[in-house]
Amino acid sequence: MEQNKRPIILDCDPGTDDAICLFMLLGDERFDIKGITPVCGNKPLSFCEKNALQLCELTGREDIPVLKGASQSLFCGERTAGNVHGAGGLGSVTLPEPHKQVEDQYAWDFIYQQAVACKGELEIVAIGPLTNVANALLKYPNLKDYVKRISIMGGAKGLGNWTAAAEFNIWADPHAAKIVFASGIPMAMMGLDICFKAYVTADDLARIRAAGGPVAEVAAALIGERVGYAEKNGRPGGILCDAVTAAYVMDESVVQTVDVHVDVETRGILTEGKTVITYKHTEDRHFPPNTKMGEDVDRPRFIDLIVNSLTNLNR
Repeated sequence: MEQNKRPIILDCDPGTDDAICLFMLLGDERFDIKGITPVCGNKPLSFCEKNALQLCELTGREDIPVLKGASQSLFCGERTAGNVHGAGGLGSVTLPEPHKQVEDQYAWDFIYQQAVACKGELEIVAIGPLTNVANALLKYPNLKDYVKRISIMGGAKGLGNWTAAAEFNIWADPHAAKIVFASGIPMAMMGLDICFKAYVTADDLARIRAAGGPVAEVAAALIGERVGYAEKNGRPGGILCDAVTAAYVMDESVVQTVDVHVDVETRGILTEGKTVITYKHTEDRHFPPNTKMGEDVDRPRFIDLIVNSLTNLNR
């Protein structure tokens, strides 16, 4: 563990907004990114692995290991988001073929190994389906004693975005999500409700592009597609869900949170993957808080975090 740096594993399914999350964390010198653990989600696993390798090479961080993740959910097979993130997962952006390959180690073994080595200081930033993390908890029940916090993008207190009830990341592996929320590890959840408040406008996009360098150029291209979509549909700006989780990890004061109890519906025909959120714990209803849920975001400071990280990556 690099001295005085916060050790992090990024568990992700790149993914256009996953890329922005990665850029934000890599552009903050306070973090020691131990590894990236791709998971089947936005695209099949092979796409997510390749995209992770390409993004590491784009940022000059080939030293960060990319591990073998889960190719399907615990019990529901392979669930992906189709072409929501483009044919390859990075929208219209095409990056050079990666020189490195995925490490010959499974994500769950790596997560446990790093958690023990970091002596309880490891943070997991999980912005895709939670299959890798659940596998780690199932194989190593004492993992909960070694992880400082899991910060996720997933869930919603209101309507879903994949079904009427469920947000995609939770729907893609509801059983895994249920295991993780029940693990006893401190949790932070950035759900759809707060993500819709963290939009990027055309003016914000100009600032992002002005950060300069190849990483900012790719970031602007990825974000620009979302801004353009928003403009066509009468929305105030493009949504970058995973970037909200990065912002919270970088500076908790950017996000207003509330302590809640989160559970996940795994058996409902119409509600599979719904995050069931209870605000109030009483003696006769045992729902003690297990998660800090994002409720509001300081949008200008959120944009500043993106721009500052991209500027740092151009130095």
